Amino acid sequence: MRALMKKEWRLAMMPVPLLFLALSALVLVPNYPYYVTFFYTTLGIFLFFQAARENRDIAYMLLLPVRKCEMVYARVWTVVQIELLQLVCCVPFMLIRAGYGIQNAVGIEANCAFLGFGAVLLGVFNSVFLPMHYKNGYDLGKPFIVSSIVMFFGICILEVLEHIVPYMKTVCERYDIAGQVRQLPVLLGGLLVYAGLTYFAARRSAARFEKADL
Repeated sequence: MRALMKKEWRLAMMPVPLLFLALSALVLVPNYPYYVTFFYTTLGIFLFFQAARENRDIAYMLLLPVRKCEMVYARVWTVVQIELLQLVCCVPFMLIRAGYGIQNAVGIEANCAFLGFGAVLLGVFNSVFLPMHYKNGYDLGKPFIVSSIVMFFGICILEVLEHIVPYMKTVCERYDIAGQVRQLPVLLGGLLVYAGLTYFAARRSAARFEKADL
């Protein structure tokens, strides 16, 4: 697996997903739907998969002495690393954003709760996109469209709940230190949901890819 991970970063990785990490700076924009930041993360992942497909990455890996499930797990772990990097890259910009002292009139504030809910959205994307793609290892357009629709539906639900659920309305909208400490359960819970969704997505993707006739 370690050798496959080196191959992912040295041969398969392209600049676009890493350049999209800079879009974490979108949280500096006043009155902006900050969840859109994570859509760009998924777009970078889609382009990463597309570049690998066009470069016949699967055909290359089939020549290696590795199992098909290992190919899937290496790629999924690479996706996880990109997504976690996006969450980490948001932190310094969130600290700058907290100094504005201006409430976000469009959606959630850039805070710990935002990272937790963002992790859930990324987990939802993984749970749809990865199993659909690994049904044969080549389809990308339909899996990305469907997973993006599901993700945006999730964003709409979160934004609506923010105005309905008292905890989300009063606690998850704060960006002061005390408020963000109270948001830590949301962050930890979101990361656990992300881990669970991605784990089961990886298992299902590997099972599907094992059955694919390549």
